[in-house]
Amino acid sequence: MCTVIVGFDPGADTPLVVAAIRDEMRDRPWDGPGRHWPDHPEAVGGRDRLAGGTWMAVDPARARTAALLNGWPWDGRMPWEGVYPASRGDLPLHSLSTVERDPLDGVELSRYAPFHLLTADARGAVLHSWDGARLDVRPLPVGVSVIVNTGLDPVDPRALRHTPEFARTRPDAARLAEETGLERIWGRWPELITAAAHDAPRSAGTDESGDPSGLIAHADLGGGRVWATGSVTLLAADGETVRYAFTDAPADPDAWRMIDL
Repeated sequence: MCTVIVGFDPGADTPLVVAAIRDEMRDRPWDGPGRHWPDHPEAVGGRDRLAGGTWMAVDPARARTAALLNGWPWDGRMPWEGVYPASRGDLPLHSLSTVERDPLDGVELSRYAPFHLLTADARGAVLHSWDGARLDVRPLPVGVSVIVNTGLDPVDPRALRHTPEFARTRPDAARLAEETGLERIWGRWPELITAAAHDAPRSAGTDESGDPSGLIAHADLGGGRVWATGSVTLLAADGETVRYAFTDAPADPDAWRMIDL
C-alpha cells in the first residue's frame, strides 16, 4: 500500500471510513478480497501470492481493519534494499488476531523491513511505524488523515493536495448496515478516486513527467517492468458493521464491486 486515507470520528454515525490505494509491480501476482488464510479465518482481504500475506484485511465480526504501507528506513536506504526473514504482509493478519491486545504483541520487529501498520475500528485508529531502529505509535486525530510511505507526513504532496478535499466530502452513512451502493456509503470518495485516476500519475520512473501529488501511480521502469496502482479498497465501519468495496480499475467508475462479508 502506498496511500491510505482515513476518516476517523468516534462521534459520527459511521466513525471509520477508509480509502486505501495499493501500488505494486504489475507482474507481482495477487488474489482479490476473500478468506484466503486457514490460520486466520477471521480475516478477509486481498492476498499477495508471492509471500502469502496481505496489504489490507478486515475482521467483519469485530468491525476492525488493518492496513500496511512500506516505510522508509532510519538511515535513508531505499526500502527494498536488504534481506529480511519475514514478510510485512504477515502483519495485518497478526494484528487482527490479537484481540484486545497490542497488535504487534509477540512480533520480533527486527525481522521486518520498515513499515507503517494502521489498525482501526469505531473506537480508535492507531498508526504503528517501524523504521528499522525504533517503533513509533501514535493515534490518528479526529478528522481525515492521509498516510503515505513517510507516515503521517503533513508536508507530503499527496497530503497537502488531497486532505482538504477528502475532509470536506467525508461520508457519514446514518444507517450503515442498511445502506447499499457506493454513493450511499462513501459519498463522493469514489468520484475523487476516479478523478485522481484521470490526472497525471505519481511516478517512480526515470523521467519527471509524474505529479508527486498524484494519488494514482504509474511508472514504466523499462524492460517491460511497470510499477502502478493495482487496486483501491473502500471501507466503512461502525461498532457492528463493516462495508467493503474494491476495484482493480480505479479509472472506471463502474468497476467497483461490493465484497460480501
